Amino acid sequence: MTMPAAPPAEIRAEDELTPADVRVMLTAPSRIALLEQLGITGTDAEEILPLLNAAAADGDVLAEVTATANRLRAAAGLEVPAVDLVADKERHDALQQRLAPGEGLVPVLAFLVSTSTARAWHAARGLSATLSWHVLADLGQQMRVHRAGTGRLGLHQLHWVSGNWAGRLVHLGRLQFDLSRRRVNRLESGAERAAEDEPTRWVVGTHIPATGPLDPDAVDASFDAAVSYFTENYADLDADRPAGAPRFGHEFVCTSWLLSDQFAEVTGAESNLARFAARWEMLGSDPHGADGALFFTFGKRPPVDPATLPRRTRLERGVAERLADGRGWSTGTGRLLR
Repeated sequence: MTMPAAPPAEIRAEDELTPADVRVMLTAPSRIALLEQLGITGTDAEEILPLLNAAAADGDVLAEVTATANRLRAAAGLEVPAVDLVADKERHDALQQRLAPGEGLVPVLAFLVSTSTARAWHAARGLSATLSWHVLADLGQQMRVHRAGTGRLGLHQLHWVSGNWAGRLVHLGRLQFDLSRRRVNRLESGAERAAEDEPTRWVVGTHIPATGPLDPDAVDASFDAAVSYFTENYADLDADRPAGAPRFGHEFVCTSWLLSDQFAEVTGAESNLARFAARWEMLGSDPHGADGALFFTFGKRPPVDPATLPRRTRLERGVAERLADGRGWSTGTGRLLR
């Protein structure tokens, strides 16, 4: 009897793109469909189209986009680190000024032409082509968040998006989930162990994209889909777990400004936000979460005068008032077994 092959731990590109390859990809008629697949729509799509031609015609920009794309597509998998695009931000943004003001355009162009390895990894781990593109379409969502906060085309969340290209994130319904190793003592007691050799285990991280309300039924459906997907397609991560540990795919963690008991005060205990926070067993909190609340509520980054923030909803009023009077906001880390 032939045993089924073990799933790969990573996928690596077999070749590298040349500037000529990238020029073709940036100018081909298929780029219209590619932008849509990556979630780049509306004003962002309209503004980026002429910049694709400009980038293809500028030798220095084209060379940098090609080099960055090759780094992004080099590998995807369990232990593949996200490409550090933040370290290149100053150089990339200076180069961008030859095409348009702002920030993040060079990485965006590199993301456009470097999807093949991430998609191959998704396929190897049982994710459909539709769901694979759904993961990568988070690029467009992050560009919309950037526009909401700055009023222009660009991208701030460089590390987050490059992590998607490394392959460990999936988008299942309302929520996003990723793979990471966490310290066992932190998971089980909420405290760190002093020893450097503290054991870790794989868990499923949870993220909440800014795409609409956190309807409890939709949240339940996402967790159910995640349990089904991860237990079926990542069974190898359950192989060496010690006795008593939750099965892989049933243990979720989340660090977010949304894991805060302050929602009961701000939006009411029965609100979707408060009910989402109440799902989690809290492992710890950080009282210095004001910047996260500012960004995810208003799309803005400091420095911002809280008195100028809009107060159109209960959430906006509550967050703005806490920021204005110095109470700030706490970010929580939680664990959920399903």
